[in-house]
Amino acid sequence: MTDGISLAAALLVAGPIVGAVCASSPSLFSVWSASREDHLAIVGAHRRAWTLLNAGFFIATVGSAAGLAVLAGTLGGDPRRTAALTAVAVAYAIAGALWCAVLAIRTRTTPALADLVTTGTPTEPAETLLGAATGGLFAAFVLMTSSALVVLGLTLGLAGGVAVPLAGLAAFVAALALVHFLASGDTLPALLYPPTLLIGLGLLVGWS
Repeated sequence: MTDGISLAAALLVAGPIVGAVCASSPSLFSVWSASREDHLAIVGAHRRAWTLLNAGFFIATVGSAAGLAVLAGTLGGDPRRTAALTAVAVAYAIAGALWCAVLAIRTRTTPALADLVTTGTPTEPAETLLGAATGGLFAAFVLMTSSALVVLGLTLGLAGGVAVPLAGLAAFVAALALVHFLASGDTLPALLYPPTLLIGLGLLVGWS
């Protein structure tokens, strides 16, 4: 395994793991399924954990994007594979930038909305407009990222360079996230990080 592949694998594995640790506060486990009022109350009561959660997603996104960029720049010998991996890395980086914008916005605005609700201050129409803007950014992130990860898993699984079962599982998980979003209009963003983690593990155990 070359140094470039080792670095790519390390970034793809470490990014999601470090991000998960930052985002694993038990106080926020119920925040995703809570009603709007309970969601704001939970965030308002656990502001530091909310900031760490968003920082965790940021770390996972940046680490994975860096790993894909290194991987695309390292693999050679097959122009079609290199072109596909480059396209994946670019798409993932663009989608990741949109997601990081959402993270930055909600880190500041969700606690602010919680304060307004606590004091009885009206939040409309600002809350609806904010939700529409961040919802659009999130939709673009999910669609671009899941599609790119399906291509990533299939490319490496079919063209070589990674343990095939893990590459196939990565493509399957990404496809599930995509189908779930298309069917429901929403998905947990955490579902989009196991595919890059699996690819990183696949590079470590199955480089060919």
